[in-house]
Parts: sequence; C-alpha cells; structure tokens
Amino acid sequence: MRGLLLAAALRVLDEHGEKGLTVRAVATEAGVAPMGVYNHFDGKSGLMTAVVTEGFTQLRAMIGGVVDSDTAARLRGAGVAYRDFALRSPTLYRLMFSGQCKPEGDLGETALYALTEIIRHGQAAGTIRDGDPMTLTLQIWACVHGAVSLEIDAREFDGGGPAGTNSHWPHVYEQTLDLISRGVAP
Repeated sequence: MRGLLLAAALRVLDEHGEKGLTVRAVATEAGVAPMGVYNHFDGKSGLMTAVVTEGFTQLRAMIGGVVDSDTAARLRGAGVAYRDFALRSPTLYRLMFSGQCKPEGDLGETALYALTEIIRHGQAAGTIRDGDPMTLTLQIWACVHGAVSLEIDAREFDGGGPAGTNSHWPHVYEQTLDLISRGVAP
C-alpha cells in the first residue's frame, strides 16, 4: 500500500505540481481513503518526505547506473543521467532541492556520493586531476545543477513547451559537460 500511495503521489506531483500534492489528491489517485495516506505517511509532511526520498533514490540509481570503464565517458554519462532525471520530473527535481523537506537519513548526500565514486575512480586511474573528491563533486554538481535549473526555468521564454524541446538548451548542456571535462582533467 505504501508503494501504491508513493507512486500515486509522484503522478499527482507530475500532473498537478507541488500545490496539487494533497493528501486527498493522492488518496483519490490511489483509490483509497485519505486515512490511508495518514496511516502510511503520517500526513502530508511524511508524504512529502517520502516523495523527496524516492526522488533522491532514483537520482542515485541513475547516476550510479552509468557503467563504463572509461572515466570520462562515465562522468559524462552521469551528467546526462542527471539532466534526464530533472527533465523527466521537473517538479520533483525542484522539490528535492527546495529545502522544504528533507529526504530520510542522509540520502541527499548519498546521491552525490555516486558522483564522488566516479571522481575517485578517475583520480586512481589518473584521468581526473588530484584534489579533494568531495570538493570536485560539489563543483561538478554546481555546474550541472545550475545548467539544468536554468533550462527548466527557461521554458516560459522558449515558448512554454517542456524543457529541452526548444532552442539551444541541449547544446548549452553539452557544452557545460565539455567544460566540466576540461576542468577536471589532470
């Protein structure tokens, strides 16, 4: 039941935005009484925590799921996965980083550790410059997060369509990944 409610919450969030994410809307989407949401998530606050936790779980899986023996390709693939996640669920992406609710445990940081693992691997192989892996992680994250956030926010200026469907943003993001690659090279 918890998984059914969480899936319903993610659909409601995608379709109706953060303001539409109510206990009643989730219960209706899941076909259960509102009390079911309270029983499994202790109300809207718990539901929001679960939604954000699921978002970070998915993000970590996407970044960590990039497998390639070439560190540069793996790093680029992680960047592409990050953008794909954000564009697939822009409302969830914004909510995850809004500070309104935190994921369970240290899952927010753990999602970034997938990137840190790529950096450590590249440093050991000599394909990523020396330096504190966490500092490099934060620098890379700042670049990709900034570029993706700008792309999502630019929708209204790009004709109102979904992010990434119009204009120069996909090219700008590719150039951002190129910039990162040059910046972390030994």
